[in-house]
Amino acid sequence: MQVTVPRPDVKGRTEILKWYLNKIKFDLTIDPEIIARGTVGFSGAELENLVNQAALKAAVDGKDMVTMKELEFAKDKILMGPERRSVEIDNKNKTITAYHESGHAIIAYYTKDAMPINKATIMPRGPTLGHVSLLPENDRWSETRSQLLAQMDVSMGGRVAEELIFGTEQITTGASSDFDGATKIARLMVTKFGMSEKLGVMTYADTGKLSPETQAAIEQEVRALLKDSYERAKLILKNRTKEHKNLAEALLMYETLDAKEIQMVLEGKKLDSR
Repeated sequence: MQVTVPRPDVKGRTEILKWYLNKIKFDLTIDPEIIARGTVGFSGAELENLVNQAALKAAVDGKDMVTMKELEFAKDKILMGPERRSVEIDNKNKTITAYHESGHAIIAYYTKDAMPINKATIMPRGPTLGHVSLLPENDRWSETRSQLLAQMDVSMGGRVAEELIFGTEQITTGASSDFDGATKIARLMVTKFGMSEKLGVMTYADTGKLSPETQAAIEQEVRALLKDSYERAKLILKNRTKEHKNLAEALLMYETLDAKEIQMVLEGKKLDSR
């Protein structure tokens, strides 16, 4: 008999994190489920490593217990690489990054079926100069068309922000991976998920063997989905100019903002606690 043990779901990851947290001294206000939601696909060993990394970070910082801050730090380090605090970024690029990441956050916050925001940062980590992390409410076993379109719209937010704030001549290469993700989703919608009215409810396994006409139709549908997504993101950012500016300025000042702080900024409140 062969028994397959899958990776733990969000409930399993939460219980595993609790198990390893009980082996160290930690802040009782920690919510393991928040970390569990952001570690989709992690094995038990990887979750143990996450807790150990958090404990090491707390020790280095001279703290006597692990808090949510150390757990978030460890999660980001595992997923995206270590912080690059030694990197010197000039004010121009830092400002572009702040508006770019704020663009993603604004679209995520004001798009109905987008994942909830976890945090936004302009701290360089791994190959990136900044990022906005989103947390699904639960593990997603399937996704609706609306959820897929929302993911595409959020991906478009960075480039749209650069275009609106700095002009088309000053857009950067920072949106490359965003476009990769959006294009992949659009292509899957057309070729695998049967979500194209023009091509119907059928799949296209090997597009290289299709007729030139069908290949052209697929490319046209993918291009249309991406164009519509870009325009939706542009409309939101045009209507939220003030919120966009406030969030970018807050990122330039504090470098990292969590979900609650982002909500306060977008509601026009001051971050007095910071």
